Amino acid sequence: MNPTPTLYMQPQLLDRNLHRGKRLLPVKDWSVAARMTAVPVASSEFPELCKEYLIGFVAAPAAAGQPATQATVAPVVVLGLRDQENLFVATDGSWDARYQPAFLRRYPLGYAATGENQRSVIVDTAWPGFNEAEGELLLQDDGQPSPWLAQQMKFLDAFEVELQRTRVLCHVLVQHQLLKSVNLDVTLPGGQKQTVAQIQVVDETKLRALPESTLAELLRNGAIGLMHAHLISTSNAVRLTERLSRRQAAARA
Repeated sequence: MNPTPTLYMQPQLLDRNLHRGKRLLPVKDWSVAARMTAVPVASSEFPELCKEYLIGFVAAPAAAGQPATQATVAPVVVLGLRDQENLFVATDGSWDARYQPAFLRRYPLGYAATGENQRSVIVDTAWPGFNEAEGELLLQDDGQPSPWLAQQMKFLDAFEVELQRTRVLCHVLVQHQLLKSVNLDVTLPGGQKQTVAQIQVVDETKLRALPESTLAELLRNGAIGLMHAHLISTSNAVRLTERLSRRQAAARA
């Protein structure tokens, strides 16, 4: 399950000379994400995400400064059950859910690491809404961020902070060995079942078996609440298969 296939087609670091006068239209056609089967999310999003999406955990690279051999995970929301198919992008390109993950709401902007503890704004220059005629101005005449871009950078900063907090939760899950692997199965039109992906979810048995002192600490720091939101989200696996069934039926029709 690849969380981030080709969302940013032609990303460029925002340049005060090269991109002065450039504007951005809001993204309304999410066909750009139509092939994404999962996207990374922050733990602060769990309370909203669990109402509509399946939240799972996947293997992730070690964080900066950590040994490459140190096992770690990262949360994603599952968006599709077949290769390169996003079940939340409607045929007209609209996003078919009330809440959209922050990872996507950043687009076509984003951050790229440009040094130790340093990030710079990127823009996907392939996005059709990147132009010189209409939309929100990116840079002022002096090359400084426009008020709109400054506001977007606050959002990008907040998302990065939440990702750092998410890594704390992931460390807890790995440290206490609270995850187990499960298969995502779909029922094909002929009635046969097929495993399409494997994700990791919190093992409730192991969670309940933790010492009282550990559970109390996880309750105080909010980790228990986030785990429960994740567990609630697992019921949305059924809704994912329903979305796929409706799409298959529409294709046959």
